[in-house]
Amino acid sequence: MRIFITGASGAIGLATAKRLADAGHDLVLHTHTRQKELEQFVQELPVTTQIVAGDLSNRDTITALCEELPVVEGFVHIAGTSFSGLLIDQTTGSIESMMTLHVESLIRISQFLTLKKGFSAPLSIVVVSSVLGEFGAAGEVVYSSCKAAQLGFVKAYSKEIGPMNGRINAVTPGWIDTPMNAVFTDQDREQALAEIPAGRFGTEDEVAAAITFLIGKEAGYISGAVLKIDGAWM
Repeated sequence: MRIFITGASGAIGLATAKRLADAGHDLVLHTHTRQKELEQFVQELPVTTQIVAGDLSNRDTITALCEELPVVEGFVHIAGTSFSGLLIDQTTGSIESMMTLHVESLIRISQFLTLKKGFSAPLSIVVVSSVLGEFGAAGEVVYSSCKAAQLGFVKAYSKEIGPMNGRINAVTPGWIDTPMNAVFTDQDREQALAEIPAGRFGTEDEVAAAITFLIGKEAGYISGAVLKIDGAWM
């Protein structure tokens, strides 16, 4: 398979790219600001890779990126960012940017990749959402809303893409120990850890393992599913 990954230069993206490459899949890897780091990373991979760059919170960039993409059999949407704070303190521009990045880019890229493939050609999509999309969280209202919208798209599009030999699923990680969560204080981390029955935070490789399973042929009869990866936190 050739697989396209957005947000491939983040912690979960890199772990996913590594696992998929080890499984023999060729990759098209997207980054926004870390192209040099990604170029160094792919030198170690045993497969053919292509790197594309761009800000997926910009509609024009999404259009240009889609036109650059080759035909792929897999698509993993990881790109995203969060905002920690009250909704009343979040700017209109920040809200629009997050909605475009998390939701509109997912929908438009999925649409483009479906149109580009032959009707009977396979396409497997995995969306990295969040447990906050299922349960919500004060202080991350827009992020939670974006992640919930992703799950709505997964459930609806699975019914539409199925007759076209396509599948789409989502994973909803909980607290994964990545740089994205470094903004939280030690007190925040201790409080969260006390609420997680597994007694620890998750790792990016555990999320990558779930993505690798869902996108592959072994999960061929799974579509429209949401796999929670949170140590029974929520």
